[in-house]
Amino acid sequence: MAQTFVSFISSLLKMQQDYDLAHPRQNRLNDTSHQAMRTRINVILQRRVNPGTSSKILQMSLSIYTDYLESKLMNSANSEEEYSNPRDLEVRIHYLEKEVKEQWYRLRDMRFSDRLSALPDTLITQILLFLPTKDSIKTNFLSKRFKDLWLQVPGLEMHSHEPAAIQNFIATFLHINRGSRLQKFKITYNGRDVCHHGSSEFIAGVINRGVQQLDVGSSTLKRPLTNDLVPVNIYKSNTLVSLKLANVGMQNPPEFGVSLPCLKTVHLEYITTKDPLIVEKLISGCPVLEDLTVFRAFDDNVPVLRVISLSLKRFCVKFSRARTIHGKEYAVEVDAPGLKYMNFRDDLSDKVVVKNLSSLFKVDIDTQFGTSTLQVKKAIICDFLKGIPSVRHMIISQPTLEVLYSCMKHGPFTKFCNLTRLEASFCTVLLQTLPYFLQGCPKLKHLTLHLLYLKDSEPANLELTVVPQCLLCTLECVEVNEVATVEKAGKKRARYIKRTKVSKHKKKIWTELVRYILENSLVLKKLVLCFSSVTNSVLEISEALPTFTIRSPGCEIFNHLTSI
Repeated sequence: MAQTFVSFISSLLKMQQDYDLAHPRQNRLNDTSHQAMRTRINVILQRRVNPGTSSKILQMSLSIYTDYLESKLMNSANSEEEYSNPRDLEVRIHYLEKEVKEQWYRLRDMRFSDRLSALPDTLITQILLFLPTKDSIKTNFLSKRFKDLWLQVPGLEMHSHEPAAIQNFIATFLHINRGSRLQKFKITYNGRDVCHHGSSEFIAGVINRGVQQLDVGSSTLKRPLTNDLVPVNIYKSNTLVSLKLANVGMQNPPEFGVSLPCLKTVHLEYITTKDPLIVEKLISGCPVLEDLTVFRAFDDNVPVLRVISLSLKRFCVKFSRARTIHGKEYAVEVDAPGLKYMNFRDDLSDKVVVKNLSSLFKVDIDTQFGTSTLQVKKAIICDFLKGIPSVRHMIISQPTLEVLYSCMKHGPFTKFCNLTRLEASFCTVLLQTLPYFLQGCPKLKHLTLHLLYLKDSEPANLELTVVPQCLLCTLECVEVNEVATVEKAGKKRARYIKRTKVSKHKKKIWTELVRYILENSLVLKKLVLCFSSVTNSVLEISEALPTFTIRSPGCEIFNHLTSI
């Protein structure tokens, strides 16, 4: 970029010199005036130098830029005294620089447009496919080359407040492209009257046209748009690769079943159905399914979410407690030998079965494991953790750790013999259980702790005495991050926080945590501390560190500030 800009300034200088030769001045200023002008210009430009600029490029650009500005200024000067005032000269240079920047930006935009225009139509339309259709249409105004090129884009992405208004538009687009397949069809509604405007017929039409990516739903409504928006032929597409449905009702599959031989990605968000086995049937008809995401609705009529797949590699489930039906029971069952990643955020299922997850590499757990009694939850948790023994990277939330603490109290957790990386959110109460949790991770190498301060339930002291095996043998990196101070669940946030008192208590608790890590980790290579500026000033980590016994000689300590 710098070399290009130097070439650009050189061309401007050549044009100015040619202009001076073609239009000689009668009152030509002497060489001494020119040299004095160059010196003053150079002083002004040196003050604006970026220290990180390469010296060779810097000297080249400054020299050429000074020549250009000197030529422009001297050509317009009427006397030697006109720019003798440094302030007047700096103002004039400022306006000249604005002119240069405007010319540079125009040239850069022209070059980009020329490069884009030089591409073949097929490649340009593939680029435009990544844009919403309304933005793709705007390329009409770039140049004649782009006129009506958006009509050749093999896809539509529409956002409609008035479904009737886009009906003719979609019909026209599909008619113009009647001889070609659509790669993508995405339509997002903000109204409930879609079923009255032939939307289901359009969706059926694009499926028959061999669409590969289908995305239908609402971004604002929390209840289904209509029960028959998704046509039945969606269950028999030979081309569909990605399917996303949000806040829509799904019709029952036909009697002859589901056959989606190319479908790899499925995202179902708050869908409802009359068939309680809809998800199970959908998965069974997708022999190459790799990515499944399900956001469950409390009235989706799917009491048991059963996920059985040999090809599945990534699975995410979310089921919040926002709304429930009293007395209704929910369950989830996962049987996927090839699963690599699972994100489990199901708070309502009282029965959780995970099995044959021998390939699972990473799991993200944020759940309270249903609404049953602690005794029932304990059995659910034990079965769940035993079902993921091969996991190597675990992310676990503070609410989940609270449930584990309530169910198990002090004592060893389930062992994860292959776990090498752990990210966990702890309040100070739960920090008491940290050594017991780490006892179940004998091969742990990387530990990230997100510290929460619960003002209403913090103990007076932190006493960590047990030293797990991983601290002695394998733990190489620890990151400690401060998270926002929060109230205990169920209590209102205090309007006034006594920051000094809170910070002093943090100092006492969290300094003890840092001491525990440093004085018991024998192979630790790096400790990263990320606290807010307020907390950091009170903790005085730099003053406290020399008082600690650092057992690992090669340990590096990094102290960063973070915003919370």
